[in-house]
Amino acid sequence: MIDYHLHVVAHDDRPMTVENILEYCGVAKSRGIKQLGITEHDRYLDKIDIGAFVEARDKSKDVALRLGIEIDYVSGNEEEMFNISGELPYDYVIGSVHRVDKREVDRATDQSIYEEYETYELYEAYFRNVRESALSGMFEVIGHPDLIKIFRHAPDEDITPMLEETADAIAESGVVVDVNSAGLRKPIGEIYPSRRFLEMFFERDVPIILSSDAHAANEVGAGYEESIQLVKSVGYREVATFKDRDRMESLSL
Repeated sequence: MIDYHLHVVAHDDRPMTVENILEYCGVAKSRGIKQLGITEHDRYLDKIDIGAFVEARDKSKDVALRLGIEIDYVSGNEEEMFNISGELPYDYVIGSVHRVDKREVDRATDQSIYEEYETYELYEAYFRNVRESALSGMFEVIGHPDLIKIFRHAPDEDITPMLEETADAIAESGVVVDVNSAGLRKPIGEIYPSRRFLEMFFERDVPIILSSDAHAANEVGAGYEESIQLVKSVGYREVATFKDRDRMESLSL
């Protein structure tokens, strides 16, 4: 089992030390996770201690460590994102959409974007950014692909066509989708992506990773019982793995 999207530094909550990384590894081991991918937010790039990561990777005998990064995809910032994606020897890079018109859609303390935009148009803009991120060629993984649902704001109109179009773009791009249990800890109370969206990916042979999006050690592998049940019920039997920006052998669920 893997947990390929999580944060040690998180929102500058703690330093990236050997001890803190190994604490995450200890929880992973206790929950049957064999590979752990540390993917700090790109805005904390300068907080990533590659020396501490390498030392922890050497010391961790039961849990294999991978280094990734989560880049906040913002249309128009391609050069900056490209530079970040090559800054360190990552095993994989996650592209995630958190913004529409450079405004965050997942900030609990400021949900004004949902009041100022027509909901269907906001969803259209969000999924357009997801498609662009997938087709950009900068990322191996697309993070939490329907994050826009986080606060339970949903249009009255049917969004199936935009989900289908997005699933088509992701399949065309060859990227992997992040099945992310963090949604279970948010107001929406469900995994990213939704079952309907995940079924679209499965029908198009889009590979997946599993993640908790942990921002603290005790969240490693959180919600995995529900995640594994979901992906298996859709038809998935394996998860993708990465090393040195290459897809490696898939692991059975």
